[in-house]
Amino acid sequence: MYIEDADAELIRLARRGDRGAFATLFERHSKAVYLYSWSMLRDDSDADDITQDVFVVAWRRLRHIRIVERSALPWMLVTARNLSRNQLRRRRSALSLDETLLPVDATRQERVEEVSWVRHSIEKLGGIDQRIIHLCLVEGYSYDEAAEHLGVSTAALAKRLQRAKAVLRLSLRGES
Repeated sequence: MYIEDADAELIRLARRGDRGAFATLFERHSKAVYLYSWSMLRDDSDADDITQDVFVVAWRRLRHIRIVERSALPWMLVTARNLSRNQLRRRRSALSLDETLLPVDATRQERVEEVSWVRHSIEKLGGIDQRIIHLCLVEGYSYDEAAEHLGVSTAALAKRLQRAKAVLRLSLRGES
């Protein structure tokens, strides 16, 4: 019914409460928004979340969506970029490590260098592995809790964590 309509018309109808028109916008642009988000985040779950968030923002801000050449996609991609950047900032801050976790006998400079290496090594891991490290090793979630939170099996989480720890050990020894 809405397939040939320009995005401006779909938005006008959605402002009047036509959920079908908004669903058509979603069908039309969600894949592009997902792929754009994934290109920044490199994580399926995060890209799904950002895609969903873009359309929640679009629904709430129907009156403010800017149409460019008959399309709302540029506005949605800018929104996806901003939300993805926020997600990347959250990841970096979530990976901040407490220097007090390092050995007491290390000098201040050695501590700073070790924390820097650990952060750098963790940042090299994929998004899901970074989240697993954060949940299990920083926040203290059990494997079952973290697996449920991430929507994976406990066995898969344990295996990924085992591999991530091995990669981190090699990296910290300078072997990667």
